[in-house]
Amino acid sequence: MVVLQPGRLPVRPDSGIFQYAGWYMAQGGTLYTEIWEVKLPLAYEIPALLALLSGGNILVHHLLNVMITIIAAVGSGLLVSLLVHDLTNDRGAALISGVSVLLLPGFFYLPAYGFKAKFFVTITALLSIYSARTERPMLSGGAAAACVGFYQAAAIVPILAVVLSYQHDKVRGAARAVAGGVVLTAIMVAPIVLSGATSAMITEAILTLFIIDTGHVSLIDALVSGGRYFGVAAPAVLLGGIGILFSISDYNWRDTWWITVAAVWFGFIVFFVDYDSYPDLIPGLVIVAIGVGIIYDKFSWKHGRAVIAGVVSICIVVNLILVLSGGVIAGIPSIKSPQPLDDLQQRTYQKFGEDGEKAQIQRPTVQYLYWNQIESNTCHIRLSGTEIRWLHMTNKPWIDKNCGDLQTATEHIG
Repeated sequence: MVVLQPGRLPVRPDSGIFQYAGWYMAQGGTLYTEIWEVKLPLAYEIPALLALLSGGNILVHHLLNVMITIIAAVGSGLLVSLLVHDLTNDRGAALISGVSVLLLPGFFYLPAYGFKAKFFVTITALLSIYSARTERPMLSGGAAAACVGFYQAAAIVPILAVVLSYQHDKVRGAARAVAGGVVLTAIMVAPIVLSGATSAMITEAILTLFIIDTGHVSLIDALVSGGRYFGVAAPAVLLGGIGILFSISDYNWRDTWWITVAAVWFGFIVFFVDYDSYPDLIPGLVIVAIGVGIIYDKFSWKHGRAVIAGVVSICIVVNLILVLSGGVIAGIPSIKSPQPLDDLQQRTYQKFGEDGEKAQIQRPTVQYLYWNQIESNTCHIRLSGTEIRWLHMTNKPWIDKNCGDLQTATEHIG
Protein backbone atom coordinates (compact mmCIF):
# COMPACT_ATOMS: atom_id res chain seq x y z
CA MET A 1 0.00 0.00 0.00
CA VAL A 2 2.83 2.41 0.92
CA VAL A 3 5.19 1.22 -1.82
CA LEU A 4 2.56 0.95 -4.57
CA GLN A 5 1.08 4.43 -4.27
CA PRO A 6 1.77 6.73 -7.25
CA GLY A 7 4.22 9.61 -7.19
CA ARG A 8 7.04 10.23 -4.71
CA LEU A 9 7.17 7.69 -1.92
CA PRO A 10 7.31 8.53 1.80
CA VAL A 11 10.61 8.17 3.65
CA ARG A 12 10.98 8.36 7.43
CA PRO A 13 13.61 10.87 8.66
CA ASP A 14 15.74 8.10 10.19
CA SER A 15 15.51 6.05 6.98
CA GLY A 16 16.34 9.21 5.05
CA ILE A 17 19.69 9.74 6.76
CA PHE A 18 20.79 6.14 6.12
CA GLN A 19 19.82 6.35 2.47
CA TYR A 20 21.17 9.87 1.99
CA ALA A 21 24.48 8.88 3.59
CA GLY A 22 24.61 5.81 1.37
CA TRP A 23 23.94 7.87 -1.74
CA TYR A 24 26.50 10.48 -0.65
CA MET A 25 29.16 7.83 0.00
CA ALA A 26 28.53 6.34 -3.43
CA GLN A 27 29.29 9.81 -4.86
CA GLY A 28 32.67 9.78 -3.13
CA GLY A 29 31.63 11.39 0.16
CA THR A 30 33.25 10.33 3.43
CA LEU A 31 31.23 9.07 6.36
CA TYR A 32 31.87 10.73 9.75
CA THR A 33 34.04 13.57 8.39
CA GLU A 34 31.50 14.85 5.86
CA ILE A 35 28.43 13.37 7.57
CA TRP A 36 28.11 13.51 11.36
CA GLU A 37 26.48 10.26 12.55
CA VAL A 38 26.48 8.16 15.70
CA LYS A 39 26.02 4.62 14.36
CA LEU A 40 28.80 2.28 13.28
CA PRO A 41 29.50 2.11 9.52
CA LEU A 42 27.60 -1.01 8.42
CA ALA A 43 24.28 0.82 8.78
CA TYR A 44 25.43 3.23 6.05
CA GLU A 45 27.57 0.92 3.95
CA ILE A 46 24.60 -1.26 2.96
CA PRO A 47 22.68 1.73 1.49
CA ALA A 48 25.96 2.82 -0.15
CA LEU A 49 26.25 -0.54 -1.93
CA LEU A 50 22.62 -0.25 -3.00
CA ALA A 51 23.34 3.23 -4.34
CA LEU A 52 26.05 1.78 -6.56
CA LEU A 53 23.63 -0.93 -7.74
CA SER A 54 20.93 1.66 -8.51
CA GLY A 55 23.04 3.29 -11.22
CA GLY A 56 22.32 6.78 -9.86
CA ASN A 57 18.51 6.46 -10.00
CA ILE A 58 17.28 7.71 -6.62
CA LEU A 59 13.86 6.02 -6.88
CA VAL A 60 15.50 2.68 -7.69
CA HIS A 61 17.85 3.24 -4.75
CA HIS A 62 14.91 3.83 -2.41
CA LEU A 63 13.05 0.76 -3.66
CA LEU A 64 16.16 -1.38 -3.20
CA ASN A 65 16.37 -0.18 0.40
CA VAL A 66 12.70 -0.99 0.89
CA MET A 67 13.15 -4.44 -0.62
CA ILE A 68 16.17 -5.40 1.49
CA THR A 69 14.50 -4.12 4.68
CA ILE A 70 11.37 -6.18 3.93
CA ILE A 71 13.63 -9.23 3.50
CA ALA A 72 15.25 -8.50 6.88
CA ALA A 73 11.84 -8.15 8.58
CA VAL A 74 10.46 -11.36 7.08
CA GLY A 75 13.73 -13.15 7.79
CA SER A 76 13.53 -12.10 11.44
CA GLY A 77 10.13 -13.75 11.77
CA LEU A 78 11.38 -16.91 10.08
CA LEU A 79 14.43 -17.13 12.34
CA VAL A 80 12.23 -16.70 15.43
CA SER A 81 10.21 -19.70 14.18
CA LEU A 82 13.35 -21.75 13.53
CA LEU A 83 14.75 -21.03 16.99
CA VAL A 84 11.49 -21.92 18.73
CA HIS A 85 11.17 -25.12 16.68
CA ASP A 86 14.77 -25.98 17.56
CA LEU A 87 13.96 -25.51 21.26
CA THR A 88 10.52 -27.16 21.38
CA ASN A 89 10.25 -29.39 18.31
CA ASP A 90 6.68 -28.06 18.12
CA ARG A 91 5.48 -26.74 14.75
CA GLY A 92 2.53 -24.95 16.30
CA ALA A 93 4.78 -23.11 18.75
CA ALA A 94 7.16 -22.21 15.92
CA LEU A 95 4.32 -20.83 13.79
CA ILE A 96 2.72 -18.71 16.51
CA SER A 97 6.09 -17.29 17.56
CA GLY A 98 6.95 -16.26 14.00
CA VAL A 99 3.59 -14.50 13.62
CA SER A 100 4.02 -12.77 16.98
CA VAL A 101 6.56 -10.32 15.56
CA LEU A 102 3.43 -8.49 14.34
CA LEU A 103 2.44 -7.70 17.92
CA LEU A 104 4.15 -4.33 17.53
CA PRO A 105 1.99 -2.15 15.27
CA GLY A 106 4.07 -0.88 12.44
CA PHE A 107 6.40 -3.88 12.25
CA PHE A 108 4.72 -5.04 9.05
CA TYR A 109 4.87 -1.69 7.23
CA LEU A 110 7.92 0.16 8.60
CA PRO A 111 10.17 -1.37 5.90
CA ALA A 112 7.98 0.29 3.26
CA TYR A 113 9.32 3.66 4.43
CA GLY A 114 12.93 2.80 3.61
CA PHE A 115 16.04 1.39 5.25
CA LYS A 116 15.55 0.67 8.95
CA ALA A 117 18.60 -0.52 10.88
CA LYS A 118 16.61 -2.19 13.69
CA PHE A 119 15.39 -4.93 11.31
CA PHE A 120 19.00 -5.74 10.44
CA VAL A 121 19.82 -5.81 14.15
CA THR A 122 17.16 -8.49 14.73
CA ILE A 123 17.96 -10.64 11.71
CA THR A 124 21.72 -10.65 12.40
CA ALA A 125 21.23 -11.27 16.13
CA LEU A 126 18.84 -14.17 15.50
CA LEU A 127 21.10 -15.55 12.75
CA SER A 128 24.07 -15.41 15.13
CA ILE A 129 22.24 -17.34 17.86
CA TYR A 130 20.76 -19.88 15.45
CA SER A 131 24.16 -20.44 13.79
CA ALA A 132 25.83 -21.01 17.15
CA ARG A 133 23.15 -23.49 18.19
CA THR A 134 23.50 -25.37 14.90
CA GLU A 135 27.31 -25.51 15.23
CA ARG A 136 28.30 -22.85 12.68
CA PRO A 137 30.49 -20.73 14.97
CA MET A 138 32.27 -18.67 12.32
CA LEU A 139 28.96 -17.58 10.78
CA SER A 140 27.65 -16.89 14.28
CA GLY A 141 30.59 -14.60 15.08
CA GLY A 142 30.33 -12.79 11.77
CA ALA A 143 26.58 -12.20 12.20
CA ALA A 144 27.16 -10.96 15.75
CA ALA A 145 29.76 -8.45 14.57
CA ALA A 146 27.36 -7.30 11.85
CA CYS A 147 24.66 -6.84 14.48
CA VAL A 148 26.87 -4.43 16.42
CA GLY A 149 27.77 -2.76 13.13
CA PHE A 150 24.12 -1.80 12.84
CA TYR A 151 23.55 -0.91 16.51
CA GLN A 152 26.20 -0.50 19.23
CA ALA A 153 23.72 -1.33 22.00
CA ALA A 154 23.54 -4.89 20.64
CA ALA A 155 27.00 -5.52 22.13
CA ILE A 156 25.58 -8.48 24.08
CA VAL A 157 25.15 -10.48 20.86
CA PRO A 158 28.90 -11.21 20.26
CA ILE A 159 29.12 -12.44 23.86
CA LEU A 160 26.16 -14.76 23.27
CA ALA A 161 27.79 -16.01 20.06
CA VAL A 162 31.08 -16.85 21.76
CA VAL A 163 29.52 -18.52 24.81
CA LEU A 164 27.02 -20.56 22.76
CA SER A 165 29.80 -21.63 20.39
CA TYR A 166 31.92 -22.64 23.39
CA GLN A 167 29.03 -24.75 24.69
CA HIS A 168 28.90 -26.75 21.47
CA ASP A 169 32.60 -27.04 20.61
CA LYS A 170 34.57 -25.73 23.58
CA VAL A 171 37.61 -23.54 22.86
CA ARG A 172 37.66 -24.42 19.15
CA GLY A 173 34.08 -23.22 18.71
CA ALA A 174 34.65 -20.01 20.67
CA ALA A 175 37.84 -19.28 18.70
CA ARG A 176 36.04 -19.73 15.38
CA ALA A 177 33.25 -17.42 16.54
CA VAL A 178 35.82 -14.77 17.44
CA ALA A 179 37.53 -15.26 14.08
CA GLY A 180 34.25 -14.76 12.23
CA GLY A 181 33.66 -11.55 14.16
CA VAL A 182 37.15 -10.26 13.45
CA VAL A 183 36.82 -10.92 9.71
CA LEU A 184 33.45 -9.13 9.45
CA THR A 185 34.69 -6.22 11.57
CA ALA A 186 37.75 -5.82 9.33
CA ILE A 187 35.55 -5.75 6.23
CA MET A 188 33.23 -3.22 7.88
CA VAL A 189 35.85 -0.73 9.04
CA ALA A 190 38.22 -1.05 6.06
CA PRO A 191 36.46 1.67 3.97
CA ILE A 192 36.53 4.03 6.97
CA VAL A 193 40.23 3.43 7.60
CA LEU A 194 41.09 3.84 3.91
CA SER A 195 39.15 7.12 3.75
CA GLY A 196 41.06 8.50 6.74
CA ALA A 197 37.95 8.78 8.94
CA THR A 198 39.00 6.40 11.74
CA SER A 199 39.36 9.06 14.44
CA ALA A 200 36.10 10.69 13.31
CA MET A 201 34.31 7.33 13.63
CA ILE A 202 35.73 6.85 17.14
CA THR A 203 34.58 10.35 18.07
CA GLU A 204 31.02 10.13 16.76
CA ALA A 205 30.09 6.44 17.00
CA ILE A 206 31.83 5.62 20.28
CA LEU A 207 32.90 8.58 22.44
CA THR A 208 29.80 10.66 21.77
CA LEU A 209 27.65 7.96 23.38
CA PHE A 210 29.58 8.39 26.65
CA ILE A 211 29.73 12.18 26.54
CA ILE A 212 26.28 13.33 25.44
CA ASP A 213 23.19 13.11 27.63
CA THR A 214 20.64 11.79 25.16
CA GLY A 215 17.75 13.03 27.27
CA HIS A 216 16.36 9.53 27.78
CA VAL A 217 12.81 9.26 29.12
CA SER A 218 12.06 8.08 32.65
CA LEU A 219 11.25 4.47 33.48
CA ILE A 220 7.56 5.28 34.03
CA ASP A 221 7.36 7.23 30.76
CA ALA A 222 9.03 4.34 28.91
CA LEU A 223 6.53 1.84 30.36
CA VAL A 224 3.54 4.02 29.50
CA SER A 225 4.84 4.83 26.03
CA GLY A 226 5.76 1.21 25.30
CA GLY A 227 2.33 0.03 26.42
CA ARG A 228 0.70 2.61 24.20
CA TYR A 229 2.74 1.59 21.17
CA PHE A 230 1.90 -2.08 21.61
CA GLY A 231 -1.72 -1.03 21.91
CA VAL A 232 -4.28 -3.79 22.32
CA ALA A 233 -1.50 -6.36 21.85
CA ALA A 234 -0.40 -5.82 25.47
CA PRO A 235 -2.06 -9.08 26.69
CA ALA A 236 -0.12 -11.11 24.11
CA VAL A 237 3.09 -9.29 25.07
CA LEU A 238 2.40 -10.27 28.67
CA LEU A 239 2.05 -13.90 27.54
CA GLY A 240 5.45 -13.59 25.86
CA GLY A 241 6.95 -12.29 29.08
CA ILE A 242 5.53 -15.26 30.98
CA GLY A 243 6.97 -17.53 28.29
CA ILE A 244 10.42 -16.05 28.93
CA LEU A 245 10.02 -17.00 32.61
CA PHE A 246 9.02 -20.52 31.56
CA SER A 247 12.22 -20.72 29.52
CA ILE A 248 14.14 -20.40 32.78
CA SER A 249 12.24 -22.98 34.82
CA ASP A 250 10.89 -25.59 32.41
CA TYR A 251 13.78 -26.26 30.03
CA ASN A 252 17.41 -27.28 30.27
CA TRP A 253 19.12 -24.00 31.19
CA ARG A 254 21.95 -24.77 28.76
CA ASP A 255 19.45 -24.51 25.91
CA THR A 256 17.57 -21.40 26.98
CA TRP A 257 19.80 -19.17 29.14
CA TRP A 258 20.47 -16.86 26.21
CA ILE A 259 16.75 -15.94 26.03
CA THR A 260 16.79 -14.50 29.55
CA VAL A 261 20.11 -12.73 29.01
CA ALA A 262 18.88 -11.13 25.77
CA ALA A 263 15.55 -10.14 27.35
CA VAL A 264 17.24 -8.50 30.35
CA TRP A 265 19.81 -6.75 28.15
CA PHE A 266 17.39 -5.27 25.63
CA GLY A 267 14.96 -4.41 28.41
CA PHE A 268 17.75 -2.46 30.10
CA ILE A 269 18.59 -0.70 26.82
CA VAL A 270 14.98 0.38 26.27
CA PHE A 271 14.32 1.50 29.83
CA PHE A 272 17.62 3.16 30.64
CA VAL A 273 19.70 3.81 27.52
CA ASP A 274 18.01 4.21 24.13
CA TYR A 275 14.29 4.68 23.69
CA ASP A 276 13.22 7.52 21.42
CA SER A 277 10.33 5.98 19.47
CA TYR A 278 8.54 2.69 18.87
CA PRO A 279 11.11 1.18 16.41
CA ASP A 280 13.49 0.96 19.40
CA LEU A 281 11.19 -1.77 20.75
CA ILE A 282 11.88 -4.09 17.80
CA PRO A 283 14.93 -5.98 19.24
CA GLY A 284 12.98 -6.75 22.42
CA LEU A 285 9.94 -7.67 20.36
CA VAL A 286 11.61 -10.74 18.84
CA ILE A 287 12.49 -12.00 22.34
CA VAL A 288 8.83 -11.56 23.34
CA ALA A 289 7.81 -13.50 20.20
CA ILE A 290 10.10 -16.36 21.25
CA GLY A 291 8.41 -16.25 24.67
CA VAL A 292 4.99 -16.58 23.04
CA GLY A 293 6.14 -19.75 21.29
CA ILE A 294 7.49 -21.16 24.53
CA ILE A 295 4.32 -20.59 26.55
CA TYR A 296 2.33 -22.18 23.72
CA ASP A 297 4.58 -25.21 23.86
CA LYS A 298 4.25 -25.53 27.65
CA PHE A 299 0.44 -25.71 27.47
CA SER A 300 -0.21 -29.36 26.79
CA TRP A 301 -3.90 -28.69 27.47
CA LYS A 302 -5.49 -28.38 24.01
CA HIS A 303 -7.98 -25.67 24.94
CA GLY A 304 -5.23 -23.67 26.64
CA ARG A 305 -3.26 -23.63 23.41
CA ALA A 306 -6.38 -22.51 21.54
CA VAL A 307 -6.85 -19.63 23.97
CA ILE A 308 -3.22 -18.50 23.53
CA ALA A 309 -3.49 -18.69 19.73
CA GLY A 310 -6.80 -16.83 19.87
CA VAL A 311 -5.46 -14.03 22.08
CA VAL A 312 -2.41 -13.52 19.86
CA SER A 313 -4.50 -13.60 16.66
CA ILE A 314 -7.11 -11.16 17.97
CA CYS A 315 -4.44 -8.75 19.24
CA ILE A 316 -2.66 -8.75 15.89
CA VAL A 317 -5.83 -8.37 13.82
CA VAL A 318 -7.20 -5.51 15.94
CA ASN A 319 -3.87 -3.67 15.85
CA LEU A 320 -3.64 -4.08 12.07
CA ILE A 321 -7.16 -2.66 11.73
CA LEU A 322 -6.23 0.32 13.91
CA VAL A 323 -3.08 0.96 11.90
CA LEU A 324 -4.88 0.74 8.56
CA SER A 325 -7.68 2.97 9.82
CA GLY A 326 -5.26 5.75 10.65
CA GLY A 327 -4.62 5.07 14.33
CA VAL A 328 -7.95 5.45 16.12
CA ILE A 329 -6.21 5.11 19.49
CA ALA A 330 -3.67 7.84 20.27
CA GLY A 331 -0.14 6.57 19.96
CA ILE A 332 -0.86 3.75 17.50
CA PRO A 333 1.48 4.28 14.51
CA SER A 334 -0.43 4.69 11.27
CA ILE A 335 0.43 4.67 7.58
CA LYS A 336 1.15 8.16 6.28
CA SER A 337 1.38 9.70 2.83
CA PRO A 338 4.55 11.51 1.77
CA GLN A 339 4.91 15.14 2.78
CA PRO A 340 4.99 17.65 -0.10
CA LEU A 341 8.51 18.62 -1.10
CA ASP A 342 7.70 22.25 -0.29
CA ASP A 343 7.10 21.24 3.33
CA LEU A 344 10.44 19.44 3.41
CA GLN A 345 12.44 22.26 1.84
CA GLN A 346 12.66 24.30 5.03
CA ARG A 347 12.40 23.05 8.58
CA THR A 348 13.09 25.08 11.70
CA TYR A 349 15.60 23.61 14.15
CA GLN A 350 16.25 24.96 17.62
CA LYS A 351 19.47 24.95 19.60
CA PHE A 352 20.98 26.89 22.46
CA GLY A 353 23.30 29.65 21.45
CA GLU A 354 26.62 30.36 23.16
CA ASP A 355 24.85 32.81 25.49
CA GLY A 356 22.35 30.15 26.57
CA GLU A 357 19.51 31.66 24.57
CA LYS A 358 17.57 29.56 22.10
CA ALA A 359 18.59 30.03 18.50
CA GLN A 360 16.74 28.93 15.38
CA ILE A 361 17.87 27.96 11.94
CA GLN A 362 15.97 26.89 8.86
CA ARG A 363 17.39 24.02 6.86
CA PRO A 364 16.11 21.51 4.29
CA THR A 365 15.20 18.12 5.75
CA VAL A 366 17.31 15.10 4.91
CA GLN A 367 14.40 13.74 2.82
CA TYR A 368 14.51 16.88 0.67
CA LEU A 369 18.27 16.56 0.14
CA TYR A 370 17.86 12.86 -0.65
CA TRP A 371 15.08 13.09 -3.24
CA ASN A 372 16.75 16.03 -4.97
CA GLN A 373 20.25 14.49 -4.72
CA ILE A 374 21.68 17.65 -3.18
CA GLU A 375 25.08 17.58 -1.51
CA SER A 376 24.84 19.24 1.88
CA ASN A 377 26.96 22.31 2.60
CA THR A 378 27.60 21.09 6.14
CA CYS A 379 28.48 17.79 7.79
CA HIS A 380 25.63 18.34 10.28
CA ILE A 381 22.78 17.10 8.11
CA ARG A 382 20.10 15.46 10.26
CA LEU A 383 20.46 17.66 13.37
CA SER A 384 19.10 15.00 15.72
CA GLY A 385 18.67 15.79 19.40
CA THR A 386 22.03 14.19 20.20
CA GLU A 387 23.72 16.13 17.43
CA ILE A 388 22.27 19.45 18.61
CA ARG A 389 23.44 18.72 22.16
CA TRP A 390 26.91 17.98 20.77
CA LEU A 391 26.97 21.30 18.92
CA HIS A 392 25.87 23.16 22.05
CA MET A 393 28.42 21.42 24.27
CA THR A 394 31.36 21.94 21.90
CA ASN A 395 30.32 25.38 20.61
CA LYS A 396 30.71 24.09 17.07
CA PRO A 397 28.98 25.97 14.21
CA TRP A 398 26.02 24.39 12.46
CA ILE A 399 27.73 25.01 9.15
CA ASP A 400 30.82 22.91 9.98
CA LYS A 401 32.35 21.44 6.82
CA ASN A 402 34.44 18.83 8.60
CA CYS A 403 33.23 16.75 11.57
CA GLY A 404 34.79 14.21 13.88
CA ASP A 405 37.30 16.21 15.95
CA LEU A 406 38.75 13.57 18.29
CA GLN A 407 40.57 16.16 20.41
CA THR A 408 37.31 17.98 21.09
CA ALA A 409 35.67 14.73 22.21
CA THR A 410 38.53 13.75 24.53
CA GLU A 411 38.42 17.19 26.15
CA HIS A 412 34.83 16.56 27.20
CA ILE A 413 35.20 13.03 28.55
CA GLY A 414 34.29 12.95 32.21
